[in-house]
Amino acid sequence: MDKVRTKGNLTWNNEFWENPWDQGGLAVISLFIIMVLFLVMFAIVFGLLSPPEKVSECEED
Repeated sequence: MDKVRTKGNLTWNNEFWENPWDQGGLAVISLFIIMVLFLVMFAIVFGLLSPPEKVSECEED
């Protein structure tokens, strides 16, 4: 019984990787998820940094 399931699963898996549209869709979804995670990390890092203190010209003298 396990051989039948494994064989059917391998057949479906091989069919998936042979279809270029499935590979392209997987690549697009992966890039989208990576971009969202990158933007979230970017927002967290620059949100935690404090802005530089402004020094007025009168205080320098």
